[in-house]
Amino acid sequence: MEISTLESSLPNEVYDFIFLYLKSVDIIYSFFNLNDRFNHLIYPFLCAIDLSDADEYSLNKYYQTILPKIHHYIKAIKVDDKNVDFVFPLSLYSKIYPNLESVFITKIKKDGKYLSYLKLFKQLISLKIDFDESEYQDTVSNELCSNLFQSDCRLHTLVLDNVYLSINTHIIQLCFSIRNLTVQLHSLDKVYVLLNNLPSIEYVNIHMPPIRGQHHHQQQQNDVEFNYDKNIPSTLSKLKHFVFSSEFSANYDYLELLLSHCCPNLERLSVDLYSHEFIDGERLEKKLLLKLTKLKVFHFCFRIPVLDNTLNIDDYIQTYKSSFWINNHHSILCFNQPLHNQYYCVFSLPYAFERLSCVTNDLVNYRSNVNDDISLYSNQAKDIAFYDRVPFTLELFQIIQKSCLKATGLTFIVASIRFFSDNLMNNELILENIVDVWLFLDQLKYKYFRRLLLMTPNILRLFIVESLLLDIISESQTKPNAFQELQSICNPIRHVFIGRGAYEYDASKDNGRKLLFPNAILSGW
Repeated sequence: MEISTLESSLPNEVYDFIFLYLKSVDIIYSFFNLNDRFNHLIYPFLCAIDLSDADEYSLNKYYQTILPKIHHYIKAIKVDDKNVDFVFPLSLYSKIYPNLESVFITKIKKDGKYLSYLKLFKQLISLKIDFDESEYQDTVSNELCSNLFQSDCRLHTLVLDNVYLSINTHIIQLCFSIRNLTVQLHSLDKVYVLLNNLPSIEYVNIHMPPIRGQHHHQQQQNDVEFNYDKNIPSTLSKLKHFVFSSEFSANYDYLELLLSHCCPNLERLSVDLYSHEFIDGERLEKKLLLKLTKLKVFHFCFRIPVLDNTLNIDDYIQTYKSSFWINNHHSILCFNQPLHNQYYCVFSLPYAFERLSCVTNDLVNYRSNVNDDISLYSNQAKDIAFYDRVPFTLELFQIIQKSCLKATGLTFIVASIRFFSDNLMNNELILENIVDVWLFLDQLKYKYFRRLLLMTPNILRLFIVESLLLDIISESQTKPNAFQELQSICNPIRHVFIGRGAYEYDASKDNGRKLLFPNAILSGW
């Protein structure tokens, strides 16, 4: 193929920009073997092929035209589960991918096609398995445990997203290869069993979401027969980075036991959890941090019960003002969280987690161990979850606007009937970055729903309870021009998810809802 003078004279940076808008298959098809310069420019795409969301035409073009020319270059492939058998024909796997090191499979159903390939994939260096969102919080087949967590596994990196891993104590074996692991588990006893079988682990990220139907702060029961003291893992001498998060009340005592006794070389620690146990600065200092002598970075967020009614928030914050905390520059922030009982939320600064949970109006009255003017600043928080029984105030959302610059989602779990305070209703505050709003509410008056949408003018996805949506529509139709105004405000929304719990999505009512969301796809939630 002949290359024009204009094309050949363009700087590399222009092509880097152009490639952002093209699929990897099209980049390779168009530029491969034009000359040495273009081969160098597209080399990253030759090594890492992205076939996710590929249509039948692109897959055929890849297999028939592109693969024969570049098969020896390919080190990584990303593909949807439904196309796994097309991209990886079993009889030709080793011949067409002689240098393959990494596979990323997306949109997997619980019993997907990937299961037939586990014996092959466990010989790779890296495997990432991303389950479809519809499978979220389901438990994956025992075949993962019986293939990947075995002595003959060669994987160094394993990532399992959007699904619980089943840990079968009768199947799991010592696996010396896995060094980096990201996984979801049911309970802390499974954490103990898993780490007991990963002596070479260097990085582990463990998340424990709630079981379906379980409230986010309810305790999930561990195996009552499990003896933590007798099953504590052998020293994890290679573990340098530990990330642990739990959306229900995990037993901090057992987590502390694990960290303080098994992780002598830990350098980075991140813990985000609800706890039934009381945790303060003195306990963290003496029972955990002083034992982790090589620790360089410590991020935490705890929601803890206030067991002593005489302990006010100012007394509590004093436990983080020892020389240990101040001299090591451990700045923390604390505020009240009146859930079913009195809780404190206390976390390190800057806030280091993607979700800031159960935010109340008391966030405005936060305390710090450094000074009263310290800023709650977070580049990590993507979703803010609100939980309060009094109206949300302007001051609260001003803090969110100023501090959580990367937040794209708002979740409302519990709210007052008077959803917003008067000063917020009469203000024009806007949160421009918000694109997702979740309403786990059974009651919300039309005027507050309207103000919420005006405050989030760039919202693309709305998750709302069936009965709440019908009430809002009904109320707006009783006011002159209110429904038409609401309809105009809802124009930017592209997807509305309807349902939850006892209120199941009823597709037969789509015509009425479509009037309110003319540009949105309606689906069940």
